[in-house]
Amino acid sequence: MNLMMRKDVPVEETWDLTDIFPSDLEWESAYAAAEQELDIIIEGEISLLTSAEVLDFLRKYDDLMGKLERISSYGFFKYSEDESDPVNQKLMGRSQLLDGKGKKVSAKLINGLLQIPKEVMAQYVDEEKDLLIYGRFLQRVEETQKYTLPSDMEEILASLDRTLATPESIYLMVTSSDLTFEPVKDGKGKEVPVSLHMYMTQIETSPDTVLRRNAYHSLTKALQNYQHGLAKTLASEVNKNVSLAKLRGFPSALDMHLQFSPASNNFYTTDEISTEFFEQILDTFQPGLSPHMQKYAELRKNQLGLDKLLFSDVKAPLDPDFNPAISYQEAGEIITEAVGVLGSEFQNEMRKAFTDRWVYRGDNAGRRMIAFGGGVHGVHGYSFYPWGGSLFDMLLLSHELGHTIHYSLSAQNQRVINNAQSMLFVEAPSTLVEHLVIQYLRKHRNEPRLLRWLNMYLIMSYHHNCVTHVLEAELLRRLYKTVENNEPLTTSIISDTKGNILSTFWGETVEIDEGAKLTWMRQPHYYMGLYPFTYSVGMSAATVLAHRIKEEGVRLGEQWTNVLKQGGNRKGLDLYKMAGIDLSATDIFNQTVDYVGAIVDELERSF
Repeated sequence: MNLMMRKDVPVEETWDLTDIFPSDLEWESAYAAAEQELDIIIEGEISLLTSAEVLDFLRKYDDLMGKLERISSYGFFKYSEDESDPVNQKLMGRSQLLDGKGKKVSAKLINGLLQIPKEVMAQYVDEEKDLLIYGRFLQRVEETQKYTLPSDMEEILASLDRTLATPESIYLMVTSSDLTFEPVKDGKGKEVPVSLHMYMTQIETSPDTVLRRNAYHSLTKALQNYQHGLAKTLASEVNKNVSLAKLRGFPSALDMHLQFSPASNNFYTTDEISTEFFEQILDTFQPGLSPHMQKYAELRKNQLGLDKLLFSDVKAPLDPDFNPAISYQEAGEIITEAVGVLGSEFQNEMRKAFTDRWVYRGDNAGRRMIAFGGGVHGVHGYSFYPWGGSLFDMLLLSHELGHTIHYSLSAQNQRVINNAQSMLFVEAPSTLVEHLVIQYLRKHRNEPRLLRWLNMYLIMSYHHNCVTHVLEAELLRRLYKTVENNEPLTTSIISDTKGNILSTFWGETVEIDEGAKLTWMRQPHYYMGLYPFTYSVGMSAATVLAHRIKEEGVRLGEQWTNVLKQGGNRKGLDLYKMAGIDLSATDIFNQTVDYVGAIVDELERSF
C-alpha cells in the first residue's frame, strides 16, 4: 500500500490558496514587482534624516513586508503539499531568494535606524505621532542595539541568510524526500505504510502492539542509515549558533537564543528571559513529571499485559479497543462549538477555517512531515494537518487551528512589522483550544469510557508538550554546553546524550534502546533555537486558563480573545499579564506538574 500522489488528493481535502494568489501567474507578477522594489532599495540609499522620512520609509517597509509574506507563504504552502515536486521546489527556492533580499532591506533599514540617537528618535516621535503605529518594531530595534554588529557586518550576515539556514534545509529535505521506511505488517497481517508523520500521529498511539513495534523497527532502521549525515547537520547548527553568539558578544548560545531577536525577524521574538529562568523551567518539569510518568508507564505495562515496556509502547492507549472514528465534518462542528466560550469573534474565525478551506488535510506522498498552523498577513489563517479520521486527529487538528486563529486575529489587528509573535506565548493559544475541546466533550458526552479516554489524551498531550519537548530542550542545553566546552559533537555523543536523558527520566520503567536514542532525528525543533521549551510554558498557561474559563465563562474567554489580537505588539510575559497569568516565577509550572499527577491518579483508579 502506497500513499496517494498530490494530484490525486480530493479538492475538499486541500486548502484554498487562491485567497493569496488566484494562480501561479499572479504569483509571478507579484514576485517580479516585489523584486524590483527590493532591488531599488538595496542598490540605493535610505534617507532617515527627518521624522517625515522615517515615517515614510516605515510605511513603505511595512507594505513591502506584507507583500513578501504573501509571496513566501504561497511558495512555502505549495512546497508543503509535496516537497518532492520540482515545480514546488523551484517555488520554494525562489521564495527564499526573495526573502534573502527582504532581509538585506531589513538590515539596511535597521542599520539606519540604529544610527539615530535615542533623543533624536524621541524628538521624531513627538513631531510625527504616526510613528507610534510602529512602536513595537522601533522598540525591538532599540533592544537589539547592544548586540548589533557594525552595519557592514550585519549586511554580510543578511546576505548569508540562506547559507546559515542550510542545516535546517538539509534536515527538512532529507526527512521529507530522501528518508523512506519499509512498510510493515500489523497484528492482522495487513501491510501498513510508514512515514514519520504517520508514525508520530497514528502508529505510535495505535492499540496494535505488533504494528507499533514493527513500525518502530522500520523507523529505527531507516534513521540509522542517515544518522551520521544528520548528526553532522545538527552539529553544524549548534556550532553555527555558538559562533554567532560569540560574534555578537553573548556569554553563551543559550543567552543568545533567549535574549536576542533580530528586528528583521518578522516571525518570532524572544522575551529576553534569563538563562537561569530557562534552566529553572527544565529543572522543574523533569524531576517533577518523572515520577508521575513512570507511574503511568507502569499502569500502561500492567494494563496492556506487556512483559516489558519498550520505547515504542510509551504512547500506546490503555484502552486498546476504544478508538472512536470521527468524520472531518463532525470534528469541525465540535471544535467550532467548543471555542464558543472564547466569544463569537473567535468562533466565527474558527468556522471559516472549515467552511472556507483553510486546512490542507491530504495525506499524500511528499507532503511536509510536521503539521503546523499559521497564516498570511492581509489574507487569513491556514493549517496543515494530514487527517486520519480519529478523535486523536480532531484534538491535534484543534491545536494547529489554535495557532491559525491566533495568527488570523493578530494579523487583522496589527501591522506586519510589529507582529513577530512571542516564542514564550505562541503555544498557549493552541493548547488552550485542545483543553476547550476536551471540556466540551466532557460536558456533552457523558460516557465513562470516553471520559477516561479524554484523561488519557490529556496525559498524552502533557507527555508530548511537557515531557517530549522539555527533553528536547534538555538535549539542546547539553549539546550547546558540550560545544562551548570545546568538545566535538559526534553521532555517538548526540545519541548517547539523548539516551542518558531518556534513561534518567523513565528510570527502570521503559527500555531505552538504540531507536530511542535516535529520537533527535525525528523533529525539526533542534533547528529552531530553544523553541521546544516554549511548549511547556504555553501548556502551563493554558492549563490554568482553561480551568478559569470553565469557572468564569465567556467574559474571561473574550478577554483572552482580545489578548490574542495583540499578537506580537507586546512581549509574551506582558500578554500573559493581560490574561491574568503571572509567569515571572515557576509556581505555575509546579501547578501543572501537580495537575498531571492528579490525572494519573484518577486514571489509575479508573482501571
